Amino acid sequence: MPTWLGFIWTFPNTVVGAVLGLLTFQRPRVAHGLLLFDRGPRGLTTALRRANRSAMTVGFVVVSSVPVEGALLAHERWHVRQYCAWGPLFIPVYLLLAIRYGYRRHPMERSAERAAAQYVTGLAAGTSGEIS
Repeated sequence: MPTWLGFIWTFPNTVVGAVLGLLTFQRPRVAHGLLLFDRGPRGLTTALRRANRSAMTVGFVVVSSVPVEGALLAHERWHVRQYCAWGPLFIPVYLLLAIRYGYRRHPMERSAERAAAQYVTGLAAGTSGEIS
């Protein structure tokens, strides 16, 4: 699916993500085609940290208590790809799978972890580590 079509398909999620990002009381930055709220733990990102999570992606928005780079960026970008595929259905499907599998065994999380591992493996092999 072309990125622009995925963006339109998941636009309602991106709006929700932007509202959540505003709850971090931070100025966002745009990088890698994403709107990133990752300037440290403030507001909502403090709650993420207390829940032992460093970041969450909602549409094309990433809210994080740590800088989004490297393997974490690869992980979160994979979630953006999932949002592009599922669009407004992503959040209900994600939550239903979370009820069934929990976080550690969640199929969407496992897929994003594999993407992050591919990034790290690519770096170790001397390639860019980019996810295709």
